[in-house]
Amino acid sequence: MTPRHHNPGLPITLKFPQETINAFSIAALSTYAYVPEMNVAFDMGDCLMDAVPIQRVFISHGHGDHTRCLLRHVSLRRLLGMDPAEYYIPRETLEGFRAISAAWQKMEYHKGRKEHKEPNFIPLDAGNEVTLNRQLVAQAFGVTHTMPSLGYTLFELRKKLKPEYHGTESLELARLRREGVEFEDEFRVPRLTFIGDSTIETLYRERHIGQSHILFLELTFLMEDERELARRRGHTHLDDLLEFLQQCPDALQNEHIILKHFSMRYTRRQIFSILKARLPADFLARVHILA
Repeated sequence: MTPRHHNPGLPITLKFPQETINAFSIAALSTYAYVPEMNVAFDMGDCLMDAVPIQRVFISHGHGDHTRCLLRHVSLRRLLGMDPAEYYIPRETLEGFRAISAAWQKMEYHKGRKEHKEPNFIPLDAGNEVTLNRQLVAQAFGVTHTMPSLGYTLFELRKKLKPEYHGTESLELARLRREGVEFEDEFRVPRLTFIGDSTIETLYRERHIGQSHILFLELTFLMEDERELARRRGHTHLDDLLEFLQQCPDALQNEHIILKHFSMRYTRRQIFSILKARLPADFLARVHILA
């Protein structure tokens, strides 16, 4: 009998003060995460109806369990009369997505019917930024996996008074604003980071990850004899994470850490039992488990 937690149609909902996350992630089966308040999705291993209104989709890499319903998202939005969404993808996957899209259109539209335009694929490199709105910017960063992969951090844009204007009355600040005087400095607060499939090397290299309010982190393998398997397949083993926490005890300051992408071979009971027994208590207190 298939375990209940192996059903991509049953996402886990995590409610935080500023965002609600609907997500599912089991290795080789499906991975997706929707954040309605931000109007973004990460990966599209399945496309539930709740995901259809999402305007921006960020794809981590080309493996099918992370991408197989992207074109379903395209089709459902078209069917419901919505404007085309934007699909941000690693640059190296662009030709593959174009080829799949062209083949899909040939199957889906009968002869003589006008074919639709190619989906709005936007290729990204590590370091590229996407402005989502006046308060939110997404930045791509490189991820170590077996194929070209990106992670994404969403930064909240905030402003603070320059030191020389501290104590200035509000009416005076309003006057300065009308005159075009810049009396504020802009700074960024990392709000959410999504990593698809990755080895532990990404955490060592991309230290900004540990400052995000919310961090999605893969943890595919848990058993002692699977560490070499994790290395070969470009995934993270529990021992890798424990070693990182020991070597870099202050690196992950995240308030919420969402562990995901567990191997299909584990039951939910095994996952919870092993993590509870082996993760440090202060780290475990911040963990949410997608299983």
